[in-house]
Amino acid sequence: MHGLHTDYVIAGFDGSAESRRAAWWAASEAASRHQPLVLVHAFSIALEELTRIHLPSEAVVDEPLHSAAQPVLEDLAAQIREGMPGLQVRTGVRMGHPASVLVDAAVGASVLVLGPPRLSRTRRVLLGSTADELVRTAHVPVVVVRGEHGAVLASPTPPELSHIVVGVDGSPCSTRAIGFAFDFADRHNAELVGLLVGRRDHRTGSDDARRGILSDAMSVWTERYPDVVVREEVTTAEHPADALLTAAVDADLLVVGVRGHGAVHTTCLGSVSHAVVHYAPCPVAVVR
Repeated sequence: MHGLHTDYVIAGFDGSAESRRAAWWAASEAASRHQPLVLVHAFSIALEELTRIHLPSEAVVDEPLHSAAQPVLEDLAAQIREGMPGLQVRTGVRMGHPASVLVDAAVGASVLVLGPPRLSRTRRVLLGSTADELVRTAHVPVVVVRGEHGAVLASPTPPELSHIVVGVDGSPCSTRAIGFAFDFADRHNAELVGLLVGRRDHRTGSDDARRGILSDAMSVWTERYPDVVVREEVTTAEHPADALLTAAVDADLLVVGVRGHGAVHTTCLGSVSHAVVHYAPCPVAVVR
């Protein structure tokens, strides 16, 4: 096993069913990495919700909210410890904008795990979401636990993972996403599909050129992870996100970069990562 070594896995929790599933998914990931799990519940301050001004963490303390949240978070931690004996679980409740709190708390983490963006269209347009902001700003990989696969996997006894998809475009961002995907597939004994999506225009080159870019990008990591079963696929699409979303239908995890300008100018673009975070049918890992 060739784990990527950092200190812990962190999960954001806000009391919702979605964040609870994300916490269980994070627990499974922490166990596979042999790392502690850190659960963090952050409360927004009213001024931040209205103005989008991020105050320093702990700038304002609301003791009733803190006191109400702590038992809920500790109860979740106790359930995870009972369901996954041997896993070390730590908790923290902090005041401040959730994105700012979680960015600070994730320094030194191997991965940050969240529930999906909220479905309220008005709120998303006016204020965005914590998941959106963290995908843009976090300096560690962010996993957004989405879809039926995420719900099934987020349990004390998740099924085996078998199918991981990673978007490839030849950029440095894409290289890091591939490395994350190989490490995940290796730890879970899963097949890995490397998918390169070229746009339907003259700039993306021939199929042979695309296959060469994909093969070169994957070969760097196949040498490090020789036990991972790899498939390489090349396709074209008007909108690369559509091809990734289609490939994710049967996937247990979709991995993309947050942005990039590789030889094939597609998969790591910010618009692609935004689309899959909001619409993928499975958990999504976004790697910066």
